[in-house]
Amino acid sequence: MGILITKGTDRTLIDSETQESYIVAALPIFIKGTDIELDSVYARIEFKALPDGSTISVTFKTYKDQSFFLSGQELDTTINVQTFDFAILETETQSIETALSYTAQRFTEMGYTATIIS
Repeated sequence: MGILITKGTDRTLIDSETQESYIVAALPIFIKGTDIELDSVYARIEFKALPDGSTISVTFKTYKDQSFFLSGQELDTTINVQTFDFAILETETQSIETALSYTAQRFTEMGYTATIIS
């Protein structure tokens, strides 16, 4: 299982204090060090279930697509996050499904569109 990450869409948000709206621009994905913009990348995650039972730490690597993952050809992109740390709900388990879900949500919050794929 992995996450398909694509450029998100511009979003209009409302400031909770001033009630004024503002636009959060969608983030493009570039091959690091170039001006080559990609339509999407495939991300594979690795997660660590911490002994407290309620925290997970997630790292990821990006690939052009799933076939590049299968052949071990990692792609260095401008998605420059190294690690995500999550405190999960008491009703959730430290699992790959939970890690994928939280990670996809975080990518979305950053301005990308993220879809979990098998």
